Amino acid sequence: MESIITQIQQASTAEWLGTAAGLIGVYLSIKEKVLAWPFFLFCYGLYAYLSYGASLYAAMTLNACFIPISTYGWWKWGVASRGKNKSTPTSISLAITRMTLKQSTAIGGISLLATIGIGTILDRYTECNLPYLDAFATSISFLAQLLLSRKLIENWIAWFIADTAFIVLWAIQGYWIAVAMFTVFSVMAVLGFFSWRKQLSQHANPIN
Repeated sequence: MESIITQIQQASTAEWLGTAAGLIGVYLSIKEKVLAWPFFLFCYGLYAYLSYGASLYAAMTLNACFIPISTYGWWKWGVASRGKNKSTPTSISLAITRMTLKQSTAIGGISLLATIGIGTILDRYTECNLPYLDAFATSISFLAQLLLSRKLIENWIAWFIADTAFIVLWAIQGYWIAVAMFTVFSVMAVLGFFSWRKQLSQHANPIN
């Protein structure tokens, strides 16, 4: 316990800033706010740096890739928002939707292939810690971010799975601030799912 407290006290400024930005970004995305995306951009930049220091190369690449995806999400949500109300920084006009069975099957297949492919590369050519778990978390997170940018409700399920994997990865490395952040992220993913599902129900059954 003392070791954990000491490591938390010694956490870098980058960890604290990345944690704060990430939590704010997730909260704002649950509320469907366009302002979530600049916070995501800041968080991913910091965690790409931290992942490199922890020898989690797949996670590093993932966070680097999240930067252009977040830029796209910012643009996508922002365009929808401006189309509805130029004075309000929300993305309510970009409707929450569900994936089709075909899309879900494709996502599952891509996740499996990406995990095997990335994990094999990391295992053979790098000193990555837990290469296949790193690859799994990376693959699921990448797809989750794409789903979020399109406002597909399944993004929250994918985030919960990925966050759980990252909790294990960061705990093994001793990054306890990151562990705490991803634990909160997993809870927020559950809250996000139910919040968005409520929105879907209201849209499907509008009050006259």
